[in-house]
Amino acid sequence: MALEMPEDVKEMVYKAWMPALMTTVFEAIKELPPKHRKAMLDRICLTCEDMAMAGALGIQPGMSWNDYVKFVKEAPAPIGPWTIKKNKNGDVFDLVYDATIGEDGKPMCHCPFVLLGIRQALPECCNSGARLSGKMIAAATKKKVAKTEVIDSPPRTCAAVCHYRVKVKK
Repeated sequence: MALEMPEDVKEMVYKAWMPALMTTVFEAIKELPPKHRKAMLDRICLTCEDMAMAGALGIQPGMSWNDYVKFVKEAPAPIGPWTIKKNKNGDVFDLVYDATIGEDGKPMCHCPFVLLGIRQALPECCNSGARLSGKMIAAATKKKVAKTEVIDSPPRTCAAVCHYRVKVKK
């Protein structure tokens, strides 16, 4: 059972304590052996993907393919905008997310932790964006995903976009 707290205390916890604690968690993860580091980041990233699908990028009941493409294209930063293109066969999708541009003029990673200043971008977490893209396409097309890959991203290639490719099973 959670303790009832005044709203100002809750706000302080969410705005100061939680970010400080998560910063500490990510600093500790950096010190782990590679195998354990990967396992921890994968678990965090999977939760992030699920949260994004549930709250921001998932297809809504009754939404057509064209409605979904329009929905993600019009999504405001940092949720969108996304551009989705598919090949002629309809089995390969390219999803491009316009990266947020930082004060230094460079593209930023769109990970919520990076955007909140909790941690630096981690190139290995870009796989999470590719998996999220696969989940988006699977939900919108009702097809199983065969493969996802990162084509471009700020942390990996210094691109101004995150570009993911999703191949679905026929």
